[in-house]
Amino acid sequence: MKNVLLISEEVLKTYTAINENVQSDELRFCILQAQNIFIQESLGTNLFNHMLDIVGNGTIYNPSNTVYKDLLDTYIQPALISYSYYLGLDNFAMKWMSVGLVQNRSEQGSPGDFKMFQYMKNNAKNQAEFNDNLLRRHLIFRSGWYPEYNNGNLNDGQLPPEVNQPFKSSITLPSGAWGNFRASRYNVVNSPLCCGSSFPTWYGHSNN
Repeated sequence: MKNVLLISEEVLKTYTAINENVQSDELRFCILQAQNIFIQESLGTNLFNHMLDIVGNGTIYNPSNTVYKDLLDTYIQPALISYSYYLGLDNFAMKWMSVGLVQNRSEQGSPGDFKMFQYMKNNAKNQAEFNDNLLRRHLIFRSGWYPEYNNGNLNDGQLPPEVNQPFKSSITLPSGAWGNFRASRYNVVNSPLCCGSSFPTWYGHSNN
C-alpha cells in the first residue's frame, strides 16, 4: 500500500466539521482508507496508482500534467474529503481500548445518540456519492485525457474503473444494455440515451 495522501489532514479539517484539535494521525487512516477503497474504485487501479506516483514525486505540478492536476483539484479531492469524513464518523464514534470498544465522551459535551449518528452518516454518504458522481461523469466524458483510465494490464488485486453511478439508494436508473457498458465501453445500444449521445441519460450529454 502506498502511503501517499491525495489530501492533507489540514485540508480535511478545513472543509469538514472536524475540529482543529483533532490530531492529524487520527485522520490519516480515514484518508488512506477512503482513497484506497472509493477513489481507486472510481479511477481504476492504473489511473489511481498513476495519481499516487505523480503526487508522491511532485511531478503533478509539471505543465505536462496539467489535466491530472485539474482532475485532482476539481474532482478527486472533493470526493475524497467527503468519503474521509464519512468513514471518520465511525472511527471517532467508538475507540478500541484494552477493555474493548469504548464510546467517546468529553467533559465539554455529551456524545450524540444513535439517531443523530445515523443522520450524520447518511448526510455524509449523500455528499460523498454526489461528488463521486461528478468524478465518474468527468472521467467517462474525458477519458481520452487520461490514458491510464482505459489502458494497461490489470493483475490480480487490481480494479478496472467503476463506471456505474455511485448512489446506492433505491432510485430509478437506466438499465438494460447499459449494464454491458463495462465490457463494451461506449458501444452501447438499446439503452436510454441523452440527445443522441453514446452516454445514458444518467450522465447527460458531454456538451451540457
